[in-house]
Formats: sequence, structure tokens, C-alpha cells
Amino acid sequence: MFARQEGLARRRDLLNAGVLPGEIRGAVERGEWVVVTRGIYGLVSWADSPKRRLLAGCLVTGGVASHRSAAWLWGFSDRVPEVPTLSVDHGRRKQVGRAGEVKGRCRDVEALEGWRQKVVMHNSRDLGLSKMSNWQGILTTNPLRTLVDLASVAENKELDGTIDRALASGLVTVEGLVAEAERLKRRGRSGPPQLLKALARRGFVGQPDPSVLESLLLRTLAANGIQVVATEVVTEDKRYRLDCKVAGNIFVEVDGYAFHSSPEQKERDEARRNALRLMGYFVLVYGWRTLMQDGHRVAREVVAARSLETASQSAREAPRAPEPQSRQSPQSPQSPRGGSPSRRH
Repeated sequence: MFARQEGLARRRDLLNAGVLPGEIRGAVERGEWVVVTRGIYGLVSWADSPKRRLLAGCLVTGGVASHRSAAWLWGFSDRVPEVPTLSVDHGRRKQVGRAGEVKGRCRDVEALEGWRQKVVMHNSRDLGLSKMSNWQGILTTNPLRTLVDLASVAENKELDGTIDRALASGLVTVEGLVAEAERLKRRGRSGPPQLLKALARRGFVGQPDPSVLESLLLRTLAANGIQVVATEVVTEDKRYRLDCKVAGNIFVEVDGYAFHSSPEQKERDEARRNALRLMGYFVLVYGWRTLMQDGHRVAREVVAARSLETASQSAREAPRAPEPQSRQSPQSPQSPRGGSPSRRH
């Protein structure tokens, strides 16, 4: 029991497992166990850790890990919360009993009152709407709910980084996050709209279709005085189509996350671009956020690519200077007919 819970155990669980009250008292008197708080015991030999403190908070309050604590547990953040963050059912603070279902005031409320200073507790009216998960031995909000909750307390930079890591882990998808945010929307709740804003800010939702992206690219190039040679260019082997040609072998393409987000599509994109490089095509690729927010950088890089190609072409076409002829050594005279020097026998 202790091994499964970071060296912690509830009194009621010990009693249900057959441990007698006298045995519990004896273990405490001998210094083998310590009273973490009323009704919660811990092994003295078990080292303290953030995970242990988080689990202790969950056991005392009857809550679940959430917000930054849940993001840390799921591996979406390396930042260890300074204090455990928990969510409890609305109104539960004054009703927590040893069985977690006792109504009215009971003696364990004293333990809960003491722990209010040791944890951050959020009241929730809809914990039951989200399926809880048991992750690393701790009851916690599921990955989707975790990000919705985090969006209500995190700054943009923290939230953006957490979303990126969560998507990279494969535990959540953009579609799942949008659905969870829509499901948990209610008046006065900031998490769902903040999460949707973050997804749009990261370029994961709200993107235009490919034709709109290509039009935006053409407008960006024209606004910066860059002439387009051709559009919708098909390679010689008829395998690929390129969005925009701006010089001899210089092409520009635009990608939208919504159309290139799956691992399979990313692999196909990489294989396609590798093939184009081997065929001699130089392709610059930009996303819609870059086109919208940093069009001048796009123009600078296109100009730089054209300049490099011009310089490279000039170097190839420049006449080569004749190679200097090697001078014959006087110690190695050649025969009049160009043969090897004669030998005397």
C-alpha cells in the first residue's frame, strides 16, 4: 500500500487492509511512521518529493491534481509547481470526511483547514464532466481538461510552450482540445476561451484554406517589389506542384498547420522536399503566421536566395584562367622523341 502511494497511506485504507489500530499506534510510537495529518500516515524512510506532497494533498482534500500540477505530471512542463494545485468538487471543502462522502462537518475538516495553506485548491462544478485519470499513482485531470484549466492561470508564453509539448507527446490533438474547450464553456469561465485564443495564436486553428494562403503570398511578394515568374509550377517529372517561382530554380511555398499537421503528412512533406532538393530545386517554405506577421522577412530571404543563385551562376559562367604549364626539371632530360631517357648498358 505504501509503495503504491509514495510512502503514504490513509488510516481507513490501512484498517480495511486488516491493520489494527494498536499496530498503527505502535508504528508511530516507534518512529517508523509519521502522522502527515489526521488520518494520513507516511513512512519515515521514504524521501520527501514534490510528487509525494502532491499525493498527500489529494489524499487529505479528496481532490485531484490539476492545472500546473497536472501539466507537470503529464510531462507537459518541466516546471515543478511550488505548491500542489488541486481541484475539488464545489462545496466539498466543508464536507470532506474520511470516506470522502460524509455530509456535514466532521473531525477531518480540521485536517483540511490546515492543508489549505499548503496547496492551491480550485472549486469546480464540473469535475464529473471530465473523466479523471490515475497517472503515476495520482488521481489527476485528463490531459485535455488539464490544458483547459491551465489556460485560466498561465501567461501566454507558459501556455504556448505547454500546448506544444502536449501535442508533441501525442496525448492530445488539436481537434480534441477544441472539443474540450467548447464542451466546458460557461459564463465567467476563462479557461476555454483562453485556450482557443492560444490555439489560434499558435496557428493551430482558424487558418485559411490553401488558395487563400497562396493569394496572401503573392500579395506579400508584390508589396515588396518581388516579381513572380510563374505560379502553380509542375516539375519536369510531373510528380510535384510548386506554389510560386521567383527565379531560375528558386521557389516559394506556403504551408498551413491544418493541412500539414499529422505525422504521416509531415513525413510526406519531408520526403517531397528532399526529392525536390535532389532535383535541383531551391524551395523556401513559410507558414501563414509568418506571412501575416513578418512579410518583410519573407521578402528579404527571397531576395537573398535570388542573389545567391545569381552569384553562383556568374561563377559557373566565368571563363577559367589557363592552368600554368609545369616546368621540366633539368635533371630529367627527355629524349627528342618524347620517350624515356636512354640508358647505357
